[in-house]
Amino acid sequence: MLFKSVKKLIGFTVLVCLCVELYAQQQVFDKNKLLLAPFEYNEVKLLDSPLKHQFDEVVAYYLAIPDNDLLKGFRQRAGLPTYGARDLGGWYTNDIFHVFGQFLSGMSRLYAVSGNQALKNKVNFLVEEWAKTIDANGYFFYSSKPNAPHYVYEKMVGGLVDAYVFAGDKNALKQLSIITDWAVKNLNRDRIYGQTQSEWYTLSENLYRAYCVTGDKKYLDFGKIWEYTDYWNYYLTGVPPVGERRHHAYSHLNTLSSAAAAYLVSGNEKYKTIIKNAYNFFWKEQCFATGGFGPDERLLPKNELIKTLETTHNTFETQCGSWAIFKLSKYLIMITGDARYGDWIEKMTMNGIGANISMSPDGRVQYYSDYNPREGTRHNHHVGWTCCTGTRPEAVAEYTDMVYFKNNDGLYVNLYTPSYATWHGISVTQQTNFPENNISLIKLNVKKGGIETTLSFRKPLWAETMPVISVNGKAIKPKLVNNWMQIKRLWLDNDQVKITFPMKLYIDRLDGSKPYPAAFMYGPVAMAVNASNPYPEDIVVSKSISEQFIPISGKPLNYRIKNHSDLILRPYYQFSPNEAYTLYIDSVVKNIVLQKDLVYNGDWKQGRGPIFSNEKGASISTTFTGTGIKVYLDGYRNSGKAQIIIDGKGTDVIDTFNASANGYKPGSSYLEKQYSSLAVGTHKMVLLVLDEKNPQSKGTFVNVVKFEVLP
Repeated sequence: MLFKSVKKLIGFTVLVCLCVELYAQQQVFDKNKLLLAPFEYNEVKLLDSPLKHQFDEVVAYYLAIPDNDLLKGFRQRAGLPTYGARDLGGWYTNDIFHVFGQFLSGMSRLYAVSGNQALKNKVNFLVEEWAKTIDANGYFFYSSKPNAPHYVYEKMVGGLVDAYVFAGDKNALKQLSIITDWAVKNLNRDRIYGQTQSEWYTLSENLYRAYCVTGDKKYLDFGKIWEYTDYWNYYLTGVPPVGERRHHAYSHLNTLSSAAAAYLVSGNEKYKTIIKNAYNFFWKEQCFATGGFGPDERLLPKNELIKTLETTHNTFETQCGSWAIFKLSKYLIMITGDARYGDWIEKMTMNGIGANISMSPDGRVQYYSDYNPREGTRHNHHVGWTCCTGTRPEAVAEYTDMVYFKNNDGLYVNLYTPSYATWHGISVTQQTNFPENNISLIKLNVKKGGIETTLSFRKPLWAETMPVISVNGKAIKPKLVNNWMQIKRLWLDNDQVKITFPMKLYIDRLDGSKPYPAAFMYGPVAMAVNASNPYPEDIVVSKSISEQFIPISGKPLNYRIKNHSDLILRPYYQFSPNEAYTLYIDSVVKNIVLQKDLVYNGDWKQGRGPIFSNEKGASISTTFTGTGIKVYLDGYRNSGKAQIIIDGKGTDVIDTFNASANGYKPGSSYLEKQYSSLAVGTHKMVLLVLDEKNPQSKGTFVNVVKFEVLP
């Protein structure tokens, strides 16, 4: 914690800059700007639940990463011994959007939650040893050629602030000052709009945090330089031109936490207006039913968003996106006091990072959530130690700090998950199997004589009617204030509050004026069916959900579907790794060939987008019934040639070279080749990789997007 004399009013950002007498820090922010405050990280305990299991798993995973491996590149650059360390590989070894600072931040926060001394020791050791590798001029990066200096500096600022605040590492602030002096002198200040290569526009938040913790004005002044006013100001009067300019999805949400921080250190109301309007834009115009956003990591107009959903499997950058959602939503809860911002947090714990599969031993993480309407899978990225391995521990540590909030008037319950908290003489224990059970039971332990105060419970936006609340078995009609269901009374020891939520299956259509694409929801939970043939396009046009979907006894939230004996509808989070599912239903994809019906020969790899190979003779084949087939390919500067063989007969050779580094534009201009006018019946198609290329190409890679049968 910051110090015993300081209340942490903004858990993971520590942005309420109260005067710390021990270090004579000047009070720079009025705490009355906050209508609600979270608890200390160590004041809330997660009880047995999926979130607690994931938390424990993340702690064990990051503790197990060898310290010397984490430090190897830093030590090599500084000419220091590496003590037999190995390269971690992936983005970490190649110094791409380096995550060392985020690891410090995440493990510091995990320590603050768990009290696990091994985490504190690890953070303190890493800071101490890394500090020895800083050059005399303040240069601090993993290698001599980091790909994104602004990004890495910002993550190091956050990591060092958190190492000090949460892990008590006083040395961290000394090193923070040194690297900031280097950054002030050396970081490029071009500040190009939408420059994803640097994400310069996210720097302000952690610099303002550093100012609040240290009282050193250089952090405040440096933070002002990186305010993303050209983008932020769109939200004062409208929305950003996402159809005209490229906006990297995650970072253009993450930058809004810098706007929230700017409000907290300045008190300027325009920043509050910006983050409120921006939240509405993302929630209403960019989000899928799951709460995820940013297909192919882009913000898009609604029509392009729908088109991209049809083609991509990279629908939501899950770890980083969840982290950005947690931060902005939490800021807004605290600043406005409105419970509605808790709904986005809830969806991420159900369908976002809370629904992720375990990391692979080699640092591969579920980078994306896949909502492709033909089929998707939950799988880990093909490259290790990406940026999402940095945000994962930060976001998971945040779970405990979003369950409850408080102010002088009472205690507020934001998330319905098994947990424990103590506040002003009241101990609260929440018992629930939500969402697989629609009841949450809150048990109170109160000091002798009782306490008169208000308990408030978030009314979810998905609840069409008011949840039913009873106290000690007696129905209570709560007062609804800012989407909080409030009960004020004299609370006595052993009082019990029971909340029964009105949960049911319903259909969420991405465009309310059209039947497709559509997803099934159960309260905040995204549902999916097993991917199958024939495609079940009819299940989202049923007039009676209750008649069509039959609950399966003993399997919570599992439903059989009338007239579809091979299908089971169940929560997205229940699908196993690499198990194919369909989350969104859209009739336009009904003839796309499923992965299970494709036969791969040779060396094929799954990248961020298409499946690719440059091995001569590698092939993909499928047997289909219809009058033809359409092949969708992508092309890059290193793309080569392929041939399609239909029923044993070769067709034309396809040159997939594309001078654009980013390939063809997904959703509208993939390289398409159609082979039609076949006799009605069963046919076999083979795609063959050739050892041939365009003279301008740098390679012979063939990138395959999908195959579509022509009826």
